[in-house]
Amino acid sequence: MNVVIERSQRKYRNARESACYSIFDIESLLKTFAKEGLLWCLQDMFDLTEAEKILIGHYLLKHRELQVYDNAS
Repeated sequence: MNVVIERSQRKYRNARESACYSIFDIESLLKTFAKEGLLWCLQDMFDLTEAEKILIGHYLLKHRELQVYDNAS
């Protein structure tokens, strides 16, 4: 797996756990990832809830131009 993807997913999982899985904190975290251009890294995670998938889809559309797709392995 891509290093950028691994690092982003690990960072997201740790932050999500620190926030005690609060959807309001998760939404704020997803906005941050979207503005950093790294939200695309999270869309294929196996342990996302439906609410997270919806928010990721929404912010990917809203901040599409900021996403930095890294295909390096």
